[in-house]
Formats: sequence, structure tokens, C-alpha cells
Amino acid sequence: QDVQRIMVANIEEVLLRGEALSALDSKASDLSSLSKKYRQDAKYLNMRSTYAKLAAVAVFSVMLIVYIRFWWL
Repeated sequence: QDVQRIMVANIEEVLLRGEALSALDSKASDLSSLSKKYRQDAKYLNMRSTYAKLAAVAVFSVMLIVYIRFWWL
């Protein structure tokens, strides 16, 4: 009877570990999907920032060309 009680306790522990592993696997999957989303958002923001910088340079260049064209020539 002691052996049976020990075996039942062992089986319960294994089931609890399985549930814990299942929860850990679920959290790892969620973290993986969130990290992919973060990477995509970071790439988008980096691209948007680069375009904003290029637009500022383009506007400044056009204004400089217009200034040189009409006031110096």
C-alpha cells in the first residue's frame, strides 16, 4: 500500500510538471510572436524615420536651389 501511495504521488507530480511545461511552452510561444511583432514595428519605425530625414534634406535642397536661382542669378 505504501508503494501504491508513492506511485500515485509520483504520477501527480509528473502531471503537475506537465501542466507547468505546457504553461511554459505557451508563454514561450507568446513571447516569440511578440518579439516578431516588435521586430516588424522597429523596422517600420526605422524606415519611417529615414524617410522623414530624407524629406527634410530634400525640402532644404529645393529651397536652396530656389534661393540661388532667383536671388543670385
